[in-house]
Amino acid sequence: MATERLFTERDIQELIDKNAAPPYGRRNAALIMGAVYWGLAPYELSLVSVQDVMSESGELLRVWVLPGHAAFNGKPRECFTENHILPFFDGYIEWRRKEGWGISNIHTYKNLNPESKFFFNDRGEPYKLSPRKAGSDQFQPRSMNEQLKRLISRTDLHGATPTSFRDSYVRGLYENGCGWKDLMKLTGIKQKRTLEKKVRPQEAELEKVFHSLFSRVKNPA
Repeated sequence: MATERLFTERDIQELIDKNAAPPYGRRNAALIMGAVYWGLAPYELSLVSVQDVMSESGELLRVWVLPGHAAFNGKPRECFTENHILPFFDGYIEWRRKEGWGISNIHTYKNLNPESKFFFNDRGEPYKLSPRKAGSDQFQPRSMNEQLKRLISRTDLHGATPTSFRDSYVRGLYENGCGWKDLMKLTGIKQKRTLEKKVRPQEAELEKVFHSLFSRVKNPA
C-alpha cells in the first residue's frame, strides 16, 4: 500500500525555492520551517501567536512552549529554535513589520501585537479555523491546509500532502537519534505504534533500500 511522501532536506529546499517569489516568499519560508522544524500541525500553525515564540525584547525564543489551547491535543509542549533556523523566522518578522501586519503601538515584541497570530495569510490576516460541520464546536484548519497544498503544488513533490510536513519532522527527529520518550514529548503523540508508522521507510524508497542492502558483501571468486 502506497504511503505519503515525506520530505528530505533536498525536498524542503525545493519547497522553499519554488515558493520564494515576492511578495510572500519570506512568509512561505517561515511557514515551511514552522511545519517541518517546529513540527507544528496545520491547526497549531493557525493558532501560534507572536508572544508564544518571541520575548518582549523582540528576540525569538530558543525554547518556547506551545500553549495547550493551540495544541492539537490540548497539551502544551516545548519547541526549539537553533541558530541555523533563526534567519527563516527573523526574515519573516522583518518583512511582516515592513508590510505593517499586526503592528501595535507598544515598543516591545518589535512593535508587533503580541496577541496576534504569528502566521498571516496573503491578505495580512490570521488563518481562520472552520467548523467541522454546521453548528459544531469543533474546528479544522481548512485555510492552513489549503495554504500548505498551494506550497506543494508549485513543486514536483508528487504524493506530498499537508500531513507530510509534520510527519517529516517526526521521522527527522528519529533519524537523528531521538528516542521514543523524547519523540512523544516533542510531538505530543503518546502512542508508540502511531510514531512507528511515521518513521518506517516509505514504499517509494524501497528501491533505494534494496540497492544499498548488503551492497558491500563480495561474492567469492
